[in-house]
Amino acid sequence: MIAALWLLAALVLLLLLGVSAGFALGAASLGYFGVVRGLDAIPFEIIAQRLVGTIDSFTLLAIPLFLFVGHMMNESGATTRLFGFANALVGHWRGGLAQVNVLASMLFAGMSGSGTADAAGLGAIELKAMREAKYDDRTSIGVTVGSALIGPIIPPSIAAIIFAVLAEVSPSDVLLAGAIPGLLMAVSMMILVALMARRRRLPSQPFPGWRALVAWFGRAIWALLTPLILIGGILAGLFTATESAAIAALWATIVAVVIHRSVDLRGLARVFRKSAFDSAIIMFILACSGLFAWILTRARLPQTIADGIAGITTDPTLVMLMIVAFLLIVGCFMAVAVSLNILTPILVPIAVSIGMDPVHFGVIMIMVLVIGEATPPFGMVLFVMTRIAQVPFDLVVRACWPFLLTIFLVVMAVWFVPELALWVPSLAR
Repeated sequence: MIAALWLLAALVLLLLLGVSAGFALGAASLGYFGVVRGLDAIPFEIIAQRLVGTIDSFTLLAIPLFLFVGHMMNESGATTRLFGFANALVGHWRGGLAQVNVLASMLFAGMSGSGTADAAGLGAIELKAMREAKYDDRTSIGVTVGSALIGPIIPPSIAAIIFAVLAEVSPSDVLLAGAIPGLLMAVSMMILVALMARRRRLPSQPFPGWRALVAWFGRAIWALLTPLILIGGILAGLFTATESAAIAALWATIVAVVIHRSVDLRGLARVFRKSAFDSAIIMFILACSGLFAWILTRARLPQTIADGIAGITTDPTLVMLMIVAFLLIVGCFMAVAVSLNILTPILVPIAVSIGMDPVHFGVIMIMVLVIGEATPPFGMVLFVMTRIAQVPFDLVVRACWPFLLTIFLVVMAVWFVPELALWVPSLAR
């Protein structure tokens, strides 16, 4: 047990020193064996088996495929079409382009599965449009950061796949469980924007007319069908989560290369290269985290932590409050994928022990960690937006806090009303 605690301490130290997550997990695991068994008795065969065994999973094929869909949509110009359609649909509402920002991000979330991808791709388009329309930076940046956080919640979600593999639950269930919470995030942000519009006197624009709306819908329809094919196929039982990712990737390619003809061979090569690079990073982290989690399990650290919490309180509400508070702190320092890799094997048994459905807990865990993507000091979306907007880091932090509070309120609603997460997965059974 003491060695396992030293293992966690070593990991935290390496991460604080700036060592990348995969190398930090691997080095800490090797250090554990070096301390426990000695440097001359490190079981390299077992380590290799655990590294390979963790990522030897059919379910994990969904990750590179979902990444491919997001990159293909960015490369093909689908983000511009989605923004134009959202602008024609809700641009005349109170809040104007701020409302468009949220809706467009929600639509793009059904293709990318990543908050960082949303902020870097669609976010740049949204921010430019709002600045040209004379929106103040506080509003433009805040709503762009907040809406980007919908990406990891609405299916397809890379975070959901990672959690499902590590928690050994149905990936289809975890993917579908994020549908209603993601929609609630979007609706709550649009309500917040409407309130801000009155107080900050945000500019608005006239309704472009039904003809323009239909025209933009025609331009965006092929991209809009992507999430419908993905979610509808899973709900209808036509294919699994991994198979749905393959179908979505094929569909995205057909739309970009055949229908819109906006991606040539060079563009296709760029998409494959970006997808392969991002997939390699995620898979390496997953492999090392699998070894790390195996060590923690053998050392009975999850059980010890669960027993320790039970010694403090057995009230499920208090236990979950402690977990949520802990995740909020962790999210400030680690990316969602890294946090899931390290903490899922530890926290899921605790959640199950207090009677929570693991799928319900997974959605809450992902949503809380997603808040960390926009909190200092290491929120990745904050850094992306700072670079895109060319503004000081502290301005970005101040701009997005109302939207983070809104997301947290949605987290509380999903926690106390489990059906918000579990109803859609129940339809597929």
